[in-house]
This record gives sequence, C-alpha cells and structure tokens, in this order.
Amino acid sequence: MTETVMDDLIKETLETHKDKFCDEFVSWLPDNQHVWEAFTDEAIKIQQKGYKHYSARTIIHVLRHHSAVAEKGSEWKINDHHSPYLARLFDLVYPHRAGLFEYRTTNKGKKNEPRRI
Repeated sequence: MTETVMDDLIKETLETHKDKFCDEFVSWLPDNQHVWEAFTDEAIKIQQKGYKHYSARTIIHVLRHHSAVAEKGSEWKINDHHSPYLARLFDLVYPHRAGLFEYRTTNKGKKNEPRRI
C-alpha cells in the first residue's frame, strides 16, 4: 500500500470512527506518522511471533527505549494516553489483524463522556 493511500485510509478511518478517538490524538497523529508506522511495525512483528494478546503501552515503551538508545538528542513526543488510540486505529486499519489488544472503558478526553476504546 502506498504512503498516500495509507494516509487517506487513516484519515477516512479517523473521520468514520471519530467517536473512538479524542481530539488531542487526532491533532497529534499527522505530525507523528513515524510513531504510528513504528507502532504498526512492532505490532505486526509481535503477532508474527505468535502472540495472541499484547499491550499497546508496552510497544510504546519499547519504541521510546529504542529511540533513546539509537538517536542522539531525540525524544519521542508521545503521551501515554495515546497508546489505546494507536491500538484502536491499528485494529480499524488492519481488521485482519484485529484482536491483539484489549480495550477498557475510558474517558475520551471529555468530562463525563465514557467511551469504550
């Protein structure tokens, strides 16, 4: 899949399922495509190793570690609150790979508005 097609698919997915993503995540994602791409790469590797369930937050921590070791002066700008949204987006963009992550009820970034993410 080309980068443009993937970008369009992500935009369409975010728009179609906007009730599943907080506004902060939607605003953050376009400037952090490298995080999304690294997250999907790691999630796919984990599935290929045979894992049926895994933690999105663990993937983010591993990516931060690799970034800190490999890149001088580079710090990944990612809020821990984005990891469930990355997991949800992964399941929506790659439905044939869905099921690796479990979801809990959380607040979608808006007071008194619980969402299952």
